[in-house]
Amino acid sequence: MRTTTGTTPESDVDRRLPPGTVHLIDRDGTEIARHAQGKGEKDVILVPEPSADPEDPLNWTVRRKILATSCIVVYTITIAIPSSAVYSIVTPILQHTSLDLTDINNGTGIMFLFYGWACIPWQAIALQYGKRPVYLFSLVANIIILATAPLCKTSGTYLANRILLGMFGAPVESLPEISVTDIWFTHERPKYLALYGWSLSLTGKLAPMLSGFINIGMGWEWTLRWCAIWCAMGLVYCFFAMEETNYDRKHTAPMPAAVTETLSQDGGAASNTADEVGTEKAQDSEKIQASEPDSEVGQIQWPRKSYVDKLGFKDKKRPNRLVDIMIGPFKGFTYPAVVWAGLMYGANNLVWLGVQNATIGTVYTTQYGFSTAGVAGGYAGGVIGTIIGGYYCGKVGRLLTIKLARRNGGISEPEHNLYLFIASCILVPFASILYGLGVKYHVHWMALIISQVALSINSSLCIGCALNYAIGSYGELSGQMVTTCILIRNTLSFAVNYGITPWINASGYLRVYCIIAAISLVWNLSFILMVKYGRTLREKTAARYWRDVAHARSKGLGH
Repeated sequence: MRTTTGTTPESDVDRRLPPGTVHLIDRDGTEIARHAQGKGEKDVILVPEPSADPEDPLNWTVRRKILATSCIVVYTITIAIPSSAVYSIVTPILQHTSLDLTDINNGTGIMFLFYGWACIPWQAIALQYGKRPVYLFSLVANIIILATAPLCKTSGTYLANRILLGMFGAPVESLPEISVTDIWFTHERPKYLALYGWSLSLTGKLAPMLSGFINIGMGWEWTLRWCAIWCAMGLVYCFFAMEETNYDRKHTAPMPAAVTETLSQDGGAASNTADEVGTEKAQDSEKIQASEPDSEVGQIQWPRKSYVDKLGFKDKKRPNRLVDIMIGPFKGFTYPAVVWAGLMYGANNLVWLGVQNATIGTVYTTQYGFSTAGVAGGYAGGVIGTIIGGYYCGKVGRLLTIKLARRNGGISEPEHNLYLFIASCILVPFASILYGLGVKYHVHWMALIISQVALSINSSLCIGCALNYAIGSYGELSGQMVTTCILIRNTLSFAVNYGITPWINASGYLRVYCIIAAISLVWNLSFILMVKYGRTLREKTAARYWRDVAHARSKGLGH
């Protein structure tokens, strides 16, 4: 996406950069585009280019952005906690219902399958009619589903409840990432995508820990009822604090010259950028519908929202584009960088961790004699791991984005953040082998705790890293690219949860986890190939990407 409007040679070069490669650092101070104002960031160009409208989410005050981000975090935690709440209470559930371990693992698998595939309609509805109503409706639906969950004690009713939970909780998988990109600039996104990743990973460990203690004091049914209560608390907070982040920003930046020749006569391609600063400001004034200019000074008077307006459910009217949005994620499968990001996201966030979560509760109780409280306490290590991973991804990812761009002549590449996966190449094999040896030879339970910490660090860091790569590579189609990643991630999770129990029964813990260690090492080392060839892959898909962008812009879907 074109982000600068100057007439310097560097700006001309920008037009020929592949998708995702952006001019982020203004080395000589000649770029006319707006710059960041943070400490040590005066040379950072704001990407994407904001409009002049103060109601443009990119132009919100820091306080307003932080409030919006807090709503994303609260929503993520309250919706995602129920997905992991049963991990530490498997034993009491088996004792008081007609379910067996296979039913519970299958329920988890099918729940994550619906968490993924239900993103397609929810994403379309959110982009068409507004994200705020989708967030709030999702919370209301989860309250009802979780309040009735303790009644589901047979295989059929339990699976049905898990399906509904995945179906109506699906917005948590794709909307928060897009909401983050709505309000934060490229150089800020690693930090806030890492915060979202930390929130999502945290629930995978915090939920079992809380469930274990609730089970001791109130019984296993109340673990699910408390999930409903937390969703209700999230609903109240988001209702009064969350505002809509959808914003249709007109694009005045031109398509790359080499690409526009390949486009058929398409209204999505914009005219050449103005050379003069005054002309640039005139174009900015045309980006958004505004009130009449002030007759004396000729300035645009931008309409401002009142607090009541911010609580509204009705977004601006748009042409019906539901079908285009729902088709979009399937186009994402034609972009190799996005498919790779989805595979990295799925494996590191759900597959390696999911294999452990599916077994660790029963291992603690049957082999180590842990009570439910002991199992809950064991998950504290995972909570610590998510905090470490989230901080690592947010802090180091942001530094990599800016420092490597400065070293690269001011040009930022999406591949710069992939160096974060170096940690994954160490953490996952180490944790898998340690866990397999620990269970096989009955090593001290601290070994299992350490393996949980390591896998949780990896789970937290991979979310921001993988999604930031997909979003950064094809920014204007970020909504559909994120959904593509989610489809891959959750389909992998479904397959693993469905097959893990018979696999372990047939092969044993040590063999299974040694195989996982080997696969994960090769899997994560693939980041080296993407660092080397990722730009080439993006260059080869550039013409098709810009055709898709032109079509999206003509429908008002360019991000």
